[in-house]
Amino acid sequence: MMAQHGTLLISETALRSNISLLRQRGGLGATQCATVKANAYGHGLSVVVPLLRKIGLAWVCVYSLAEAMRVAALGWEGSVLVLAPLVSWQGRVELDAAAWDFLHSGRLGLTLTDSASALVLAEVIRKKHPSMRVPVHVQIDTGLTRQGAEVCEAPRLLEQIVALPELKLAGIYMHLSHGDERGSPATAAQLAVFRQIADPVKKRHGEVVLHAQNSGGTWHEGDIGLDMVRLGIAMYGLQPSLNCMIAELRPVAKLVAPITAVHERPAGTGVGYGHSFRTSRPSRLAIVPVGYADGYPRELSGRAVAGVLDREVPVVGRISMDQTILDVTDVAARVGDEVTLISDQFGASYSMDRLAERCRTIGYELATRLGERLHRVVVS
Repeated sequence: MMAQHGTLLISETALRSNISLLRQRGGLGATQCATVKANAYGHGLSVVVPLLRKIGLAWVCVYSLAEAMRVAALGWEGSVLVLAPLVSWQGRVELDAAAWDFLHSGRLGLTLTDSASALVLAEVIRKKHPSMRVPVHVQIDTGLTRQGAEVCEAPRLLEQIVALPELKLAGIYMHLSHGDERGSPATAAQLAVFRQIADPVKKRHGEVVLHAQNSGGTWHEGDIGLDMVRLGIAMYGLQPSLNCMIAELRPVAKLVAPITAVHERPAGTGVGYGHSFRTSRPSRLAIVPVGYADGYPRELSGRAVAGVLDREVPVVGRISMDQTILDVTDVAARVGDEVTLISDQFGASYSMDRLAERCRTIGYELATRLGERLHRVVVS
């Protein structure tokens, strides 16, 4: 039976290439931590995590504890950092049995950003697992104004964690607000604040891992002498910013689907919901089983092209939940031919980044919209 779905082809070669490129740029001596939050930026956690293990990475980071447990369930044997801070609520911190088991391994790192939560976590450990030391990382808000310990409170929080026998200070980190801009004064200011707080702790506790970059920062700032580099969007071959393009990146994902029907219609035929498009000539219209439920945005209706038989053809009519219509009048397309809806070629007009631009958003958002029902397949 012909496929009734789209397929997301995940290139192992492209992933390896991007990781190698970023390793050279961010410092050969720094540990690489792959960011796999949001279902590996939409590429598929169950596909990407085994590839990272095969490539030889030892660290991944996720946003939530629930995501960390999904990584563990995939057999990941390296370390996992949860970026969302553990925040006590009404004097309680609740972790289920599976999370405690993962913490016992010493490979799960939690983020703390406030003193009260550190004290509550230590108390819970003392009561439930008195012999355990839980690795924690402290995030400092050096200028992003998002999550993180206040600069004025961070030194006291760090000393408090060091003094608590139930906690092990494993890392200190920050996130760049202007990492996607080359030579930003904001980045220099953030790094200066971070080093002022983190360096004295590092001198006394050499095992503490310092990390600061995101993808843009890794590329534009290069090796800044920290212990670990967090790789994000660039690892997947997408651009941190279209204003500072990194031509060496190779998109990891390519979205393809078969043509399931071809209709021949006369001029003046209304197409799709609302007949937002009408044929201006006798036309051949191809149906593809991918729609906005799969993460192919409705905003692209009448504003995008796709690839068929090495030719670009226009998307016509409204993209619906499950299907997209293409005008293949000028192409000898037939049922069963493969359509490329999202290209893996840098600079293509229907690459992830360029399609996102047409939707007035960024590649990050378009990638994370990619739906669960797309079949994800690893290719070389």
